[in-house]
Amino acid sequence: MIPAPPRPAGRIMNEAFYRAVVAAGRAPSAHNTQPWRWRVNGGLLDLFADHDRMAGVSDPDGRLTVISCGAALHHARLTLAAHGWRATVTRRPDAGDPTHLARLTIDGAAPVSPDTAELARAIKRRHTDQRPVTGRPIEPATLQTIGDAFQAQRVHFGVLRPDQILALAVATAGAASAGPANAQWHAELARWAGSDRIVAAPDGEQLPAASAESDRAATFAVLHGPADQALDWLHVGEALSAGALVAAGLGVSVLPFSAPIEHADAGRILGRAIPELGSPYVMLRLGHHATEADTPPTPRLPAAQTMESAG
Repeated sequence: MIPAPPRPAGRIMNEAFYRAVVAAGRAPSAHNTQPWRWRVNGGLLDLFADHDRMAGVSDPDGRLTVISCGAALHHARLTLAAHGWRATVTRRPDAGDPTHLARLTIDGAAPVSPDTAELARAIKRRHTDQRPVTGRPIEPATLQTIGDAFQAQRVHFGVLRPDQILALAVATAGAASAGPANAQWHAELARWAGSDRIVAAPDGEQLPAASAESDRAATFAVLHGPADQALDWLHVGEALSAGALVAAGLGVSVLPFSAPIEHADAGRILGRAIPELGSPYVMLRLGHHATEADTPPTPRLPAAQTMESAG
């Protein structure tokens, strides 16, 4: 039997973990809250949810926090792999601590595939772009590639038809005052519809006025799965990271929405649209932008504020 290669020295592992944490800081998160905390201890890198950073964001069951942490986890393990390290990931390692979401252990050196290196380079290119989608529609082969990247992380990816998106707008009409997530979702739907009013909306509810540019070239999809527990949400975050990075490499923007998932009526519409839906996790808008964004990237917390050493 071939013996396993020796683990790297502590200093080398700590340097590798630091690079992983820096890269994880660029992961997408709910309202850019970056609600995670990392701890290095005895050759281990542990990920914890930091619910305090979600102050002011409606997240009663912690779903958005865990999804955000899952995206950071994928960024971290991808970075380790891209630097030539084989790592073991243990999700939910401590049943007694629901904030302890994952533990990474470096097992040794490993070859780096070109696909892994390219995906890791996309970390610096990926950003959340809320501008209307005004570029060309996504080609079917490109959408398939992106969908496969989401589904490789234990979630399902379902694309919605335009009439189903408009049905969601009707189902959630009037909810824009319920918080920033709802306001963002309704503004997006108004742009996509190209109208400031959905005729079928109950009681003449108004959607936000549409901008001159609409999202008619956008593709809307939903990430879903059979169960709806914290471990599932962690996988959703990992999928969100993986799919968004593949999309960035293909010049496609991915904008997530949580608001429509929170409405019972919307859930029923999604259930009719996707018979195997199960539990919907997050909605996505995908599309090409005709021009590059001229706004600076969203600010990120320095690694020193998200990482601590316990030994």
